[in-house]
Amino acid sequence: MAAEATRRPRSVTLAVVLVMLGTFVAATTATGPREAAALVLLLVAACFWFAVRAGRGRRGARTTVTCLTGAVLVLAAVFAFEDELYGGATLLLGAALAVPGVVLLYVPAAEEYVRARETLRPREGSGA
Repeated sequence: MAAEATRRPRSVTLAVVLVMLGTFVAATTATGPREAAALVLLLVAACFWFAVRAGRGRRGARTTVTCLTGAVLVLAAVFAFEDELYGGATLLLGAALAVPGVVLLYVPAAEEYVRARETLRPREGSGA
């Protein structure tokens, strides 16, 4: 029973893939100054890291990836509208991928998975 409860739902796997694709696509619009591009690259790398951790059932990582995805989309929006040809469409595609991915991290099946993973994880400071 415990192994069945901790099996990752397909919605969580799909959510991780969508968040990664969406943030990467949205980040491609941030072709502004070198400092901004470096910041977006750092945010995308952190978003990838926390998306993988959220896929493993970490509640804090799920919250962090939600915030980072929003930050990437907001920061990319600043640069997306400077490119009249493809910027807005690319940002819209990134958001169309990333936002449903974030939502899938909070569906009931994902919530059950996170709860089950938390009960199996030893508490910090318990000496186990």
